[in-house]
Amino acid sequence: MKQSFIRVLGSADWHQTAYNDHSCYTICDKILIDACPSVITQLLEHDVDPLGIRTVCFTHMHCDHYMGLAPLLHYWRVCRDRDLGELTIVGPKATVRKFVMKAMDFLFDTHINECVTVMPRIIEVGGGDTVDIPGFHIDVLDGDHPTPDVCYRITDLTTGHAIGLTGDTRYLPTFGAFFHDVDLLVHEASYGGTPRPEAQNTSKHSSAVEAVRVCQESGAKSLLLTHSYEPKRPAALKVAHRGLDIPVEWAVPHHTFTF
Repeated sequence: MKQSFIRVLGSADWHQTAYNDHSCYTICDKILIDACPSVITQLLEHDVDPLGIRTVCFTHMHCDHYMGLAPLLHYWRVCRDRDLGELTIVGPKATVRKFVMKAMDFLFDTHINECVTVMPRIIEVGGGDTVDIPGFHIDVLDGDHPTPDVCYRITDLTTGHAIGLTGDTRYLPTFGAFFHDVDLLVHEASYGGTPRPEAQNTSKHSSAVEAVRVCQESGAKSLLLTHSYEPKRPAALKVAHRGLDIPVEWAVPHHTFTF
């Protein structure tokens, strides 16, 4: 029987460490969530064909979440003889197109039309939008971060199971309804186990305290914490285990988690 799963390619915040790149995942090895710098190497090392990743969903366009876009486009260009037409890139409507073109300019300078015969499809999204791709339905909610940011709820149509991904954002009261009854919630915990006072939260991130709150309000069936510097992780897990009676794990790199 088919199982839905998330593959963790990285779960670090902007501080990479040995064997842990910036936060980046695949959903059933069909959808890429954000793109860490080592994305191509990691996919190949896990026997995942990068050409089988036909959809990339960006939560936002901060560098630690999109630096792998250029290597991904380059790989597709080399392996598909300049045709990127089967690659779909989804992201915040205010920024995603600009940053895709920045990556294209970086790779191909002024000769894009010579190096790429068919451009990738770009879908600009905001809260309330939906995207349908083969086998999956994607719902979008606006997050709250210093740059335009979206959260995703992705339903695997084969299993009927849903996964929620907050990306980088502070807590919002809309999360409970949006992530209602998801089988797995992937929630950032940049602040570990202790939330920064809201008045000082200029970077608009979250901690395990907010992750627990979202799980309680949404009825999420399990929690995967991510996006934190390693010394902060034990406290984050302690807070989540203390506040919840559902399965809680850390997004360990190079592991898969079913939902």
